[in-house]
Amino acid sequence: MFSGARLRQARAETPTGGLSAEELAERVGASKAQILAYENGQRVPDPPRIRQLAEALGIRPLELANQAGMAYWQLADLRRANGLRASDLCRELELKLHSYRRLETTGLSPESRYGMSVRLAGTLGVSMQVLERHIANVPGVRQRLDQVREPLSTLVDTHLAPGRADVPEPEDEAVKAVAANYSRSAPTVARILQQQIMTLREMHHRQATETATAHYGATAEDQNRARRRMENEAARIHQTITTLPQRMDAFFRAQLSPHGWETLGQLHIARSSKAALTAAQNTLPRDQPLAPLIRPVSVQAGAGKIAPYMLSRDGQYHYAAFKPWYDVLYPWVQESLRHFEGQLETGEPPAHAWLRHCFAQSQTVLFSFDGVLCRLFADNVRSISGHLTQAAHSLQLGTTPGSADPVAVLRSVVDQGSPEQIRKLDGILTSYETEAARSAEPLPGAAQLLGVLSRGPWRIAVVTDHASAAVQTFLTHLRPDTGGAPNLVDVFGRPTDPRLMKPNPHAISLATSVLGGDRSRTVLIGESLADALAARAAGVQFIGVASQRSQARRLKEAGAVNVVETLATLITAISRINGTRS
Repeated sequence: MFSGARLRQARAETPTGGLSAEELAERVGASKAQILAYENGQRVPDPPRIRQLAEALGIRPLELANQAGMAYWQLADLRRANGLRASDLCRELELKLHSYRRLETTGLSPESRYGMSVRLAGTLGVSMQVLERHIANVPGVRQRLDQVREPLSTLVDTHLAPGRADVPEPEDEAVKAVAANYSRSAPTVARILQQQIMTLREMHHRQATETATAHYGATAEDQNRARRRMENEAARIHQTITTLPQRMDAFFRAQLSPHGWETLGQLHIARSSKAALTAAQNTLPRDQPLAPLIRPVSVQAGAGKIAPYMLSRDGQYHYAAFKPWYDVLYPWVQESLRHFEGQLETGEPPAHAWLRHCFAQSQTVLFSFDGVLCRLFADNVRSISGHLTQAAHSLQLGTTPGSADPVAVLRSVVDQGSPEQIRKLDGILTSYETEAARSAEPLPGAAQLLGVLSRGPWRIAVVTDHASAAVQTFLTHLRPDTGGAPNLVDVFGRPTDPRLMKPNPHAISLATSVLGGDRSRTVLIGESLADALAARAAGVQFIGVASQRSQARRLKEAGAVNVVETLATLITAISRINGTRS
């Protein structure tokens, strides 16, 4: 891949009139003999040295590669040509080495890591289409596609048979086989296949209609036109079926988080309207996984203003190719995009409009506790963790070293302790929590938020991994401006079995069951990754609260459609529904 001839040419063509081998060697910390050995093909520089050479010459590392055989490169070849080691990409993609190696050798990415190939294309400086061509050259990818064709063919043939009206279900063995090949859940694969089956049935119906006209049309011209349309539809059906394995393979690598897909959808809706694009851009500059799918609009941005973005060619392709699958996987985002489209002309910020719509459609509002309503242990959290760790050791329970979260200390001993030991440690933690709750200060906006909710039609509850007694103690001491909310708030605290704590959806499921709410009309307000994952597992809406960008990004990648910096934004949205002003 590395080309000594390209290095010699680049050295001779530097803007300063050319560099000698000795000058280049000095810039990269090498010897003249090493540079000449690289140029003569006697030695091949390692990736870090390729990067050093490119930086010294003011060019991209890829420009030092022999691109004649680039069409046959695999992903590892592209990485090395970019002057990167596997460990370099691990840091950039926030992956463990074994996960990246699996991506490089099999094309499979972790289900919990969204937009992996999108981020990878951005890091390697190539388009999504170029990246996918290199991944397609990986033997492990070709092997998987060969393995998945048979169960996919079985599913398609079975459900497209005359008289069939059902769709693939997660329990189907063929669906499970396909899901196992892609390392994805059976429900996810089933929803995609259901959409494809329905699409193919519509195509077959159009083909049958054209076939009838081709045989029995009123005129020869009508028959000929129908025959051409019939043949075109048959070709589209064939292409849809034969490309399904590759399309699913590429989708699972590129699949965006709900927030990422919503952003892409907003930009598609906004199109070329500068004002609409500016409204849609939201947090785009820090949403790095979208980088190859978007591009800045060529407009003059004033001081302190950020130029709006629009879809790149890759972004347009991604939207067109995968929108039907996103619609079945993230139906709540589809609803949000419809609302965004209706709000573009009203002047209301899309994020605020979404929140108002979300609360207007909800029956039940659930809160996480620590980090949303208060900081329970405030500055004493490490001290409490230390005391609880000592208590665990006195009960002959080993703990995870250095944990700064008291609840995490309890979680770490669950699988090694007896029920009696766990109950004792839980009781000790409860006493710490209840004592702290007596003096815990509500976070800014917490009392007001509970107050405006209590004046509306919502059922309100706290779902938390902290003790119910501690939450009740905190609610009792809230300031008077809550409008009597503490008496209206149910509490679902730490379960008897700590293994049912979040991200397990147990508490959310219990709350919706007891309160009699519909999960599709329930929203959880939380601040942690466990909150977001529990909400997604329970099938309820989730609103994240995050004052820091890194925390907001993690929540959005975990499925948060909307993340607010403060509770004040929520108070404004709910007050509009109540017909009052905060």
